[in-house]
Amino acid sequence: MERLLEIARKNADAATVFGTSDTSDGVEFENGRLKAADTSLSSGTALTLVKEGKQGLAYTRNLIDREGLVRDALAALAGGVEAPGELPKPVKLPKLATAQEAAGGNAALAEECRRMTEWLSGRVKGQVNVMAAHSTRDLRVMTSSGVDASTHQTSYFAMAGVLYPGSYSGVRRVLSAKAPVPFAEEDLRFIADIYNASEKEAKGVSGRTRVLFLPNAVFALAWRLLTATNARFVYEKVSPLAGRIGEQVLSDRLTLKDEPLNDSLPGARSLDDEGTPCRDLALFEHGVLKSFYNDRFYAHKTGAAPTGHGYRGGITSPPSPSLEHATISPGEHSLAQMVKLLGRGVIASDVMGAHSGNRLHGDYSVGLAPGLWVEDGKIVGVVKDSMVSGNVYEDMKNVVAVEDTVHDAPMGRFPALLLDNISFTTRG
Repeated sequence: MERLLEIARKNADAATVFGTSDTSDGVEFENGRLKAADTSLSSGTALTLVKEGKQGLAYTRNLIDREGLVRDALAALAGGVEAPGELPKPVKLPKLATAQEAAGGNAALAEECRRMTEWLSGRVKGQVNVMAAHSTRDLRVMTSSGVDASTHQTSYFAMAGVLYPGSYSGVRRVLSAKAPVPFAEEDLRFIADIYNASEKEAKGVSGRTRVLFLPNAVFALAWRLLTATNARFVYEKVSPLAGRIGEQVLSDRLTLKDEPLNDSLPGARSLDDEGTPCRDLALFEHGVLKSFYNDRFYAHKTGAAPTGHGYRGGITSPPSPSLEHATISPGEHSLAQMVKLLGRGVIASDVMGAHSGNRLHGDYSVGLAPGLWVEDGKIVGVVKDSMVSGNVYEDMKNVVAVEDTVHDAPMGRFPALLLDNISFTTRG
């Protein structure tokens, strides 16, 4: 990478070299049997050149022809893509504990999947599906402005779930860590208890009701907030939150932040993919809109300081604003207390079609997969063919309770949320 940067500097006003090397092992069990096991290895290098206010991107999976890669990046300048502002300057970065090495490979992952399968199969009648994966990533960013930083990361992911008969929906939980750890019996018991309590079909009642969103469903709500706080949409004047910093937008029970420096979790980062130092960032604090997140391009366009959220979807794409470590802060109620507070209504355990509706403006209309009907504070069964809909800027003002624990979920770590006056529809 050093030689590539040296060649690039001679041909452009500025240059950034981004390199990654990834390995992963994964095992999947379906209905109690091994379905798949795989191991993968990939690496790549991306070069971004800046010349006369324009930028060109080129990449390769095999860094052999450095001069050729520079020529490709120079040719890409013809696309006329506007360059971001100045490159980041080198600074002292915090030392984060981002890796925890593990041994055993797929054999150890398969043993853990077998343990989870046996535990659940002995307690439920539904189809048990589990999976586990472990990966490592080496990442390095070098710039012509003097940044040269690298990180070595490890991560572990596991999922356990039980499907209802004749259905692709069920109850599941996920786990993430820096190294393989046993799936907690508490979480396995949660899956079994919720599944067994809702095994029978129940008839829900359409209308406005309280809805308890479990973490795997909360992400559908959080996704809308993460989209609207993206500086790209603020700059384009299409975010409903533009110009509203300091306003009370959500319930004062809600705090949403990004925590890239929290190295107790996998994926912690001291710098983003542009070489900008990462920092923890509060987006909403007790419901008050505090900030937007950006990369260097949209920081330059909006006149704001870079927040360190310029991430690539891979070496084939340029950086763009992205949140990789979103968290909703925990509240004061246990999940059992929240079910009792729900009284009569529905639990959104998981959702289908989270992208549905005008995501940027906060609208959602999602199928429940499954929805669990509650009467007198107790789960009485699963509600089929049901959905909830609304707008997060209206509905997330009506927060009744926030769970006292955060859980791994799609797009971040979230507690369960109990919301009031939500539109619920069911065929029954």
